[in-house]
Amino acid sequence: MSATIPQYVGPYPIRGVVGSGAMGMVYLAHDPAIDRPVAIKTIHRRLIESSEDDPSVAARFRVEAKAAGRLTHRNIVSVYQFGEDNDCAYIVMEYVAGRNLRDYIHAPRKLEVSQVLCLMGQLLDGLHYAHERGIVHRDIKPANLLIADDGRLKITDFGIARTESSNLTRGTSVIGSPGYIAPEQYTNSDVDRRVDVFSAGVLLYQMLSGTTPFSGTDDAIMYKIVYEPHKPLSEVTKDPALEPFDAVLDRALAKDPAQRYASAMEMRTALLALATETVPDVLPAGIVLAPRLKSPEVKPAAAKERDPSAPSRPGAASVPSINDPPTTPLSPSKPLPVTSPPSVPVPTGWDTAALAGVERELAEHVGPVARVLVRRAARGLTSLAAVRQAVAGSIVDFEARERFLAKGGAPSTRTGTGTGTMVPTATTQFRPTQGAGEAAAGMPMREGDVDKAAAALLSSMGPIARVVAKRCAAKSQTREQFVAYVVEQLTPNMDARRVQADLWRALG
Repeated sequence: MSATIPQYVGPYPIRGVVGSGAMGMVYLAHDPAIDRPVAIKTIHRRLIESSEDDPSVAARFRVEAKAAGRLTHRNIVSVYQFGEDNDCAYIVMEYVAGRNLRDYIHAPRKLEVSQVLCLMGQLLDGLHYAHERGIVHRDIKPANLLIADDGRLKITDFGIARTESSNLTRGTSVIGSPGYIAPEQYTNSDVDRRVDVFSAGVLLYQMLSGTTPFSGTDDAIMYKIVYEPHKPLSEVTKDPALEPFDAVLDRALAKDPAQRYASAMEMRTALLALATETVPDVLPAGIVLAPRLKSPEVKPAAAKERDPSAPSRPGAASVPSINDPPTTPLSPSKPLPVTSPPSVPVPTGWDTAALAGVERELAEHVGPVARVLVRRAARGLTSLAAVRQAVAGSIVDFEARERFLAKGGAPSTRTGTGTGTMVPTATTQFRPTQGAGEAAAGMPMREGDVDKAAAALLSSMGPIARVVAKRCAAKSQTREQFVAYVVEQLTPNMDARRVQADLWRALG
């Protein structure tokens, strides 16, 4: 099986395929001006042109070029140029012949402690350099760390990096990879360099034990990262020699950023102090894995398939496909499902158009996750006004939330026929009163309460809101107990009074 690739991207002749992703392809190319191999990451032109619908796609691509282009460090993949041609926008970057860290973690030969310290020292050195220049990576994981054929670690994919001037992501989005991102990335709290310190702690734990400190489904991982302590490394490995690392990991993986290492360099110093033998600057040659990609040459298309009158440069060629895209270097990372909400069916009895109006209004405040919130809330409710009430808590700004609620007008209820049509009624409109919470306090938990509470908690807790609501509901008999359990889960930086008010208002 072969894949058609361009002969050129911009002025660069293409030599092979490095990887592929949702945005486009990553090619191995040749820089004719300096006579060197380069990697070219592309983004499809249609994504640039449709940026009004999803500005973050093109904008993040440019942020990657801007962020990484400012960084010149031996442990960071260099970015040379950002350009556009007729087919795509592209980033030209250093080509790293090697494998990513995931291949080393899964290799039969386990990394020795000195080799782990070698890789961690390089990672933390590169991160500190970026942090000092106002750039936080936010998605440090094995797939984004390359080991060159000379044993040097290189950090790649700054596509979701946060710069001091960047405001591309919404508070309702999670940016990063499950299992590696810090608690504050799940709870909509402020993000700074210490999220990368947390991710570095996860990597250290994984390289020394072969497993991550937080595992399970995405929901389970979220809950564990925010609320549950990790198991001590020495307990998991049963290796007394690793006990000194427990203190370093406890601090790197602290739930509260204030209790973590203040900088990557501080963590690096603490780690290297544990070394009992000389730590090499790069991985020894005997440990380095051979690159998977052998720089395949572009093969011209068959003569009968080419247009003889067409110019030679813009033509296309066929090359054998690379059958290992998950582990090829420089492959773009995939966003979490929460940034691209899954398709949620319209609940039985509801008219799609009726809910779509609420979805569009809510989307102005919370983005595409609005569809998920509205449709989930509608499952246990019978009026549009109640649906609005349930999802209004996801709007952070108080005045905007009140305007959203005020647009409800006369609500509609579901018919009992199951046909999906909606009929207006003036008797079921939900209007919150000052005593609503008191009236609902002694009531038992009802079907739909978890969905309503999750929507109300979203602005305070972020995507973990639903996990918290489900766990608290499982041990509650009444709504009063439920609200009390939720409040117990709040971190110190959350406004407990506001959360309580939002919950009682949503539960009615």
